Parts: sequence; structure tokens; C-alpha cells
Amino acid sequence: MAERTTRSLTLVRHVRWKLHIVGHHDAAHSPFLTSSWRTSNAQDRADALARLARDAQNRALPRAASGPAFTLATRLHRAARNHHDTAGPFTVEPDETTDPVVQMRAAVLLAHTALRSDCWTNT
Repeated sequence: MAERTTRSLTLVRHVRWKLHIVGHHDAAHSPFLTSSWRTSNAQDRADALARLARDAQNRALPRAASGPAFTLATRLHRAARNHHDTAGPFTVEPDETTDPVVQMRAAVLLAHTALRSDCWTNT
């Protein structure tokens, strides 16, 4: 990740915390997470997605998922998996056009994937 801001790390922590407390389905529909992602800027959301995609890169995404969040999570997961550390840290470009709720649901899916593999790294 390029520049990790306090806000991007907070987004990652919020997703992980909510996932741990209420589970995947409820976290993906959380008003708290929704408002957190909507009020964040595109760079912070991109940094959080990069972190979660990197954490999930060694584990398969759940096959039962579908929709635009799954499509985004799949794209980010594949990019993190194909990234070579020699090219520098894995980053995601800020995206002002994608709905923040779709990004948040993709983040929950990526965090859920990382949780299933117990591969979280320290923040």
C-alpha cells in the first residue's frame, strides 16, 4: 500500500471487527460500515481494499457469493495474487465511480476470505 492513512487503517479495522461480531452477511449490510465507507474518500477506500485483498490473496473466495461486490472482490483478489513484491507494495487505484457500498461489501468479502485462512497480518 502506498500511503496508509489512519482512516484507511480504521476502515480495515471496522470491517474486521464487524465481521467478527456479526458475521459475513450482517456485516455486508451494516449501516455502520455503510456510513463509514460513504464518508471516506476514494484514496482511503482504495488503500483499505488493497490491504484486505493482500491479506486474502492466498485463500479462495467463497463460491456462493455473487453480484457487483463479488466481481470487484474477485478482480482485486486476482490482482493481489498476481502482484510480485519486486514491483513494490500492492496498491489499488482510487475509484470515484464505483458505489462505496459495493466497495464496502467487497471489503467484507475479502476480510471474510482472509479470516477463513487465518492469514491476517498486523496493522
